[in-house]
Amino acid sequence: MRGNTGWRGTAPLHVPAYRRLWTVAALSHFGTWMHNTAAAAQLANFSAVPAVNALLPAAATLPVFLLAFPAGMLADRIGRGTVLFWANAASALTAALFAALDFAGALGPGALLALTFVLNASWAAAYPAWNAEVSSTLSGELIKDGAALNSLSYNIARTLGPAAGGWLFGAVGGLPVYAVNALSFAGFVLCFRHYRRIEHDGPAGWLGAWQETTALLRESVPYRALLTRAWLFFLLAQVMFALTPVYLLTVRRLPESVVGLVLAAFGVGAVCSAVAYPAVRHVVTDRVLRAGCASAAALGLAVLPLAEHVGLLLVVATVFGAAFAGTITMNNAFLQLSVALRLRSRAVALYTVVLYGAQTLGALAAGALANLWGVGPAAWVAAALLVVSAFAGLPGGSRPGDQR
Repeated sequence: MRGNTGWRGTAPLHVPAYRRLWTVAALSHFGTWMHNTAAAAQLANFSAVPAVNALLPAAATLPVFLLAFPAGMLADRIGRGTVLFWANAASALTAALFAALDFAGALGPGALLALTFVLNASWAAAYPAWNAEVSSTLSGELIKDGAALNSLSYNIARTLGPAAGGWLFGAVGGLPVYAVNALSFAGFVLCFRHYRRIEHDGPAGWLGAWQETTALLRESVPYRALLTRAWLFFLLAQVMFALTPVYLLTVRRLPESVVGLVLAAFGVGAVCSAVAYPAVRHVVTDRVLRAGCASAAALGLAVLPLAEHVGLLLVVATVFGAAFAGTITMNNAFLQLSVALRLRSRAVALYTVVLYGAQTLGALAAGALANLWGVGPAAWVAAALLVVSAFAGLPGGSRPGDQR
């Protein structure tokens, strides 16, 4: 089962369990990206202050930083399917509440930020369990291609969702966008509807689970190096995502539909990255590929404030999206290949804590620096530091990821 016809990375889709999870995730991602775009546009309409708008990505990432690790331990303890059912049911209800408050005219900035926090808290509970569940359906030789397909699913939605969300919000407002997002979780809820019972799968108990996790962190040098690299990269890369919507809406004064296209271009680049990865990984080491991704992200950040035309903005977003997604794909492949399944939810959760903690701080720092210096200097400082991190040469970090 090699999938030699067409794109060489399609072999995991021949596995029915993987294909089912991939499909329901794609639908959920589409609703989420529509929702994210509408929420960002709605908050920018309330306030043009960069620091206020930077609170939205911070509200999205902070709950993941706080909850992902206990959620990973919970998934290994009571069962991944159980967590996936209840977390996605909570996401559907929260998105429905977004729609109801918008319909009632009660979705002000405070409610929008609070519900964004809650929506991403439920996502934080689901993500470690989903990542471990989807990788458990594949054999070892399909793991890297599965990671690329996961990225493709996410980023196809990231491409189409912002464009659809921006257009729909500009045409009729946020209500239908939030309603579509609520419906998009139905696939996950139906897929895991038989897993509502608490299973108590973790024989070692909570203390034993914690000791196993700390042992992994203490003994695995490559895993620690991965966490360090992830912290540096995502802290700096988040500056782009935090500043782009408010910069385009309030400094450049572009319409929501154009902003949606620029945000969609991030997804276009990510899709290109996912499609190319199964071939590129056979000819370029992960160490070189990581440095290339960080350098490309730095280039995008540096050019963003200088781009005078929408066409150049689209190119910048596409390059940055490819670099960002390529880094995530390599990190996910490393986690799924190098960590035992019984520890995988926790390993993914700890990585997710680092990833989203870095993005939370990055979003807040971007807003503060943009207020002090302006968008251009804030972006250029982050770009310079990304270049430094690209060639920092952290020891021991690439060997597991370089396996062929």
